[in-house]
Amino acid sequence: MAIVIEQEKKPTNWITIISIVVFVGIAFAGAYYLFFTQPQLLAEIGTPPRLQELNQLTQLKQFSPSTVVNSPSFMQLKDYSAPLVLPPSGRDNPFRAY
Repeated sequence: MAIVIEQEKKPTNWITIISIVVFVGIAFAGAYYLFFTQPQLLAEIGTPPRLQELNQLTQLKQFSPSTVVNSPSFMQLKDYSAPLVLPPSGRDNPFRAY
């Protein structure tokens, strides 16, 4: 009579199998969303009102600096700047010995 020794079967780790299936599902869903869905266009969402104002400013064709400089509100501005005094730069003769 022969003695048969069988190796003990390890129990199946269901948590590992389920986590692998979930990970593969998330990877496929992410790839589908990334490559096959159409993104929303910015024109469909709508532009903010501040950006529409900027668009109107860029549409201006003529800008005359003389109208700004001669305007009454510009004339009321006061100049508070101090005159610039330049410090002396270097020596009179840079080749002279110290």
